Amino acid sequence: MTKVLIACDKFKGTFTSKQIGEKISEILTNFDKDISTEILEVSDGGDGFTTSLWGKNNFSRWKFLSYSANPLRRVQSQYLYDIYTSTAVLESALTLSSTILKSSEKNILKLSSYGLGFDINRLLEVRKPKKLVIGVGGTSTNDLFFGGAYALGFKFLDSLGNEINPLPENFMQIVKIIKPENFSRYEKISIEIAVDVKNPLLGPSGAAEVFAPQKGATKNDIHFLEKSSEYLCDIIKRDLGVDITSKECCGAGGGIGGGLYAFLGGKFISGADFVLEHTDFDNKLDSADIVITGEGKFDSQSLEGKLTSNIIFRCQKKGKKVYVVCGQKPKDFNPEDINVITLEDLSKALPL
Repeated sequence: MTKVLIACDKFKGTFTSKQIGEKISEILTNFDKDISTEILEVSDGGDGFTTSLWGKNNFSRWKFLSYSANPLRRVQSQYLYDIYTSTAVLESALTLSSTILKSSEKNILKLSSYGLGFDINRLLEVRKPKKLVIGVGGTSTNDLFFGGAYALGFKFLDSLGNEINPLPENFMQIVKIIKPENFSRYEKISIEIAVDVKNPLLGPSGAAEVFAPQKGATKNDIHFLEKSSEYLCDIIKRDLGVDITSKECCGAGGGIGGGLYAFLGGKFISGADFVLEHTDFDNKLDSADIVITGEGKFDSQSLEGKLTSNIIFRCQKKGKKVYVVCGQKPKDFNPEDINVITLEDLSKALPL
């Protein structure tokens, strides 16, 4: 009997981690009845972060109504909580994913991370966690968590002292940031920002240049977001005493990584590591003959700290045979020592 461990990230817009795992398992077991499969639902901080952890390590789930990236549209969110360690987990993609929005709402200059800030507030109203882990990724926004900070009580003033709704289109009007009176409540919590990329906030590998085009941003939008982000970094450094201009991981989630770090402090962690450790991946790997991982699009970004590359590394370290199944990959992307198969061609590649 050949034991196959299937641990794939979501195929965004098509399959969840669980669904793609079930699809691959069906193909394998239909081909050979001597194949046994185990499906592990996983994530690297973006879509599916809380779902992959629910029920693991005493994490219970609590659902509530929140706000999407368009604050006029309500959406269901959730948090996880472990009563034994007082650890809570949130996921940015639950509220801020582009899949929630209508096409007419996907104007990146008008989208806000307000919902994630609302989630943090809601959690702290009913729990007093010692640790808060926030999965960052899979968002439709590029607002540096200014919307989320607004929901937490931070004030943003213009040159006349008037309060501003910190949507990206209003960024250049902001001249001052004021902390909320109850800011000390956040200083009592150990905050971990679970990211799926290491990109900085600014520059050619930053949030606006790399990720905004995937969210429907025009060239003019990208230029504006880059310039306004540079401007806000100066305001953040002056008023909050934090420099995020070149820090690794600050570009995650459309700058939410950098914003969380600036407004609430904390530290960056690998979302993939967090999930794999809490789902007992390494022990399951020890008993597997073959591992199949993958994601919707496998390209050079996949090797920059994302879940797929993390699993490949763990497999290679233990000498386990690993295959990457994807929906698509660039024709000119052929990484060495990695077996890549499209989902469409999986049945043709059997036996593995």
